[in-house]
Amino acid sequence: MSPASILHYRFPGSRRTLGVRLEAPGLLPLLASFYGNYRCPDPGGRVGCTISLEREDGSYRLVGPSGAWEAADEGEAVVYYESELTGALLEDATAFVHLHGAAVCDGSRCLLLVGPSGAGKSTLTLGLHLGGMRALADDALLIDPLTGEVHPFDRSIRVHEVSLRSLEVDPRKVSGARLCGPYLWLSPAKVGRDGAGSQRPAALVFLEAGQATSLERLSAAEVLRQLLLARLGDAPERDFECLARVAAEVSGYRLAYSDFREALDELARLRESR
Repeated sequence: MSPASILHYRFPGSRRTLGVRLEAPGLLPLLASFYGNYRCPDPGGRVGCTISLEREDGSYRLVGPSGAWEAADEGEAVVYYESELTGALLEDATAFVHLHGAAVCDGSRCLLLVGPSGAGKSTLTLGLHLGGMRALADDALLIDPLTGEVHPFDRSIRVHEVSLRSLEVDPRKVSGARLCGPYLWLSPAKVGRDGAGSQRPAALVFLEAGQATSLERLSAAEVLRQLLLARLGDAPERDFECLARVAAEVSGYRLAYSDFREALDELARLRESR
């Protein structure tokens, strides 16, 4: 059995501390980098939630709030770990409206990329980051229901090697990245998110894989419908009012694409037009 390392995390404003027990020394530097801004000292008392990850006989076992998982390799183990930690942290982000999406910003301009799993949010976020934009959030968007601003979510970017090839990106040339299994991982500190404040969205872009690349403007009603589909969990009245206000105030677009490079070109043009 490997010696255990204990990490503690807390979402800002939460009284609950999350404990992580790692018995996989080779993964510790990577895992510890994912949520740097949420790391906290040992509370010295009861920990509200615990995640454990251990390696034994070449395989990995993870136990978290949603259950137990067996992973055959490092890449799969890290995916499970991140999913458990993300979910546990989001449970304490009750002051925000949650959306499944990503956000990139450049000065006062902030683009939200929204879409289902596998739509290419993380890949396009990485592409926009490599093009000079700052990644504000990936996978989970936290929106202030009073101001409509997007709050940074301190989480790594994970992109599959297949998506990297579609971007024509050599993972060995991405500064600060770590390869683990079939994924490239980029910690929040490497994408310019550290210390970033909240940003008001300049545009909402809903991603959809298609046969031809096109970017079309959506009505406020269609933007609201898409936002409700992107909700993480149920939509209480407070959240619905927030999303309706955002839909009415922020321009929404549908991006259908068959090629990541063409999609990035369309997003670059949209960024320049705002």
